[in-house]
Amino acid sequence: MAEGTPVDCGTVECEGIRETRALYEAERSYLQETDRYSLDLATVGFAPAACADGSRAPVPGPGWVAGCHFVYRVTAVTGFPNSTFTAVAQGASGTPAAGITLQIGTPTFDSILFWLERAGVRRYVGWDECLPAASFTCDAQRREGIRNLRDLYTTERAFLQEKDRYSSNLEEVGFVPMGCTDGTRPTGPDSSWKGGCRFIYRVEVTPTGFIATARAVSGLAAGTTMKIDETGTTTITPVPFSDCQ
Repeated sequence: MAEGTPVDCGTVECEGIRETRALYEAERSYLQETDRYSLDLATVGFAPAACADGSRAPVPGPGWVAGCHFVYRVTAVTGFPNSTFTAVAQGASGTPAAGITLQIGTPTFDSILFWLERAGVRRYVGWDECLPAASFTCDAQRREGIRNLRDLYTTERAFLQEKDRYSSNLEEVGFVPMGCTDGTRPTGPDSSWKGGCRFIYRVEVTPTGFIATARAVSGLAAGTTMKIDETGTTTITPVPFSDCQ
């Protein structure tokens, strides 16, 4: 994920980044509902915005969906149990986006790759690029850990309903936090931890329930530890105050 200053949200690159990110989120939502990805972007509900005058980029062929300066297509999907997909965005010729290509996908079920290439130079795209400046604060980065910790809490509670027990095995309960967009994840002190991108996660089963932990290992929130127990009680250390300063 990006760690630097906000990217100018008005650039044509940001149009492609925002819409490609939306495509990914649409495919992931569809996977959660149907246990599969789709080659049909209309089916997953992806509808990129047109230009202000209503015009759209010309599509090069079947299967493409047009936005303002970019066209989008899912190029590959694989099915359950190792569901993956790859999608591309291409800048339309004759527009400011000409020569720009983006690709996003899940080379494995629990990983993500997101890159942009322009003039022969390829770079990974941070998940929080082209978002408002407020997304680049320590408090905003902490929300990644809080969101995933709540997801882990919900996952453990659902596992209890199904198995009548909690589990410290995050793969067993089905908790898969999003990794970094270059396909990497941080490692924890031991195998009980599961890396996301800025945070690592683990669960300790206790006599009365469980304690789930999220620990920030990079970014502005590095050093923050969050915990949630089976009652939903959350603690954060060090105690947060204005933008983690």
